[in-house]
Amino acid sequence: MILRGTDRNIAKNLAHWEVKEKDFPKAGTIEEKLMFLLRYAILAPSGHNTQPWKFSIRTNKISVYVDRTRNLPVVDPDNREMYISAGCALANLLIAAEHFYLGYKLDYFPKGEEDELVAVAEFFVEELEKPEFPENLFASVILRHTNRNEYETRAINEERLQKLKVCADEKGFRLDLIKEPQTKSEVAELIARGDVIQMSNKAFRKELASWIRHNWTKSGDGMPCYAFGIPDVLSFLGPFFIKSFNMSKLQSEKDRRLANQAPLLGILSSAKDDKLSWVETGILFEKIALTATNLGIQYAFLNQPIEVPELRPKLKSLLKIEEFPQLLFRLGYAKQGRHTPRRLIREVTVQ
Repeated sequence: MILRGTDRNIAKNLAHWEVKEKDFPKAGTIEEKLMFLLRYAILAPSGHNTQPWKFSIRTNKISVYVDRTRNLPVVDPDNREMYISAGCALANLLIAAEHFYLGYKLDYFPKGEEDELVAVAEFFVEELEKPEFPENLFASVILRHTNRNEYETRAINEERLQKLKVCADEKGFRLDLIKEPQTKSEVAELIARGDVIQMSNKAFRKELASWIRHNWTKSGDGMPCYAFGIPDVLSFLGPFFIKSFNMSKLQSEKDRRLANQAPLLGILSSAKDDKLSWVETGILFEKIALTATNLGIQYAFLNQPIEVPELRPKLKSLLKIEEFPQLLFRLGYAKQGRHTPRRLIREVTVQ
């Protein structure tokens, strides 16, 4: 098959999702094995698909950093979501390591929380006695994606709900799965209010537009318009319209409907609200997302009530919890979506 130039761009951008398990260098050096693990780490989700992470390999260690040059100062001024994203990448890294029978030890923030170094993972060629992650999550790493399509109203059965709940069964964390219509409606109203506040802010729209890509983008990051259901030709106008016009009414109505329509809203919260908790939130969320993928369940974020400072306490009060809400997302069944681009391994590795 002959690909047109635009199609070749898409294929190139999405090639990282085609990583093959059989290509793992079993007879290679430890450095070669760890470099292969990074092919799974970079498939993690991140805010606006900024991919705000860097990795360094030294012998049998991988250092995981946040990349503050890729932060979102308007929507994420404290870099909370950036650290959560790094946690998601770390989860993928460790899931892949366990699958290929590599043991590891983790050291979080060895230089303190003010440094960009999030964690150092030391690997050894020996299987862990007690794996941290279920083995069936590995296959879902290359399948997971954020699905912004409409979800069916079909309920998620109790057995699957329990499998999702187990993912966050860690001290200091809680996962609320909301299916009761009245509570969902109240959360949906907070989401809609968040949309109005955010989309009325020119700086927010400018920042968001800077990460929106047309559907034939050559960029390895950001969000192509196809992820929002925007047709190819119109995708060239997407960033302009978002930056130039206050579409808060339309966006709030859409997100209110999506939240109410979804059979389930998930809210992941932590007892503490520091950088380590944010990273651990990312690890737990990736377990949830991969478990959902394994169960045929889709997800999409609706983080507005957490991102808008004045709405976060209202969400906390609504849920009647002491913990800090960190991520809000809808869960349900939907038509399969498409992956978003990823940067080259050489672009995310440092010496």
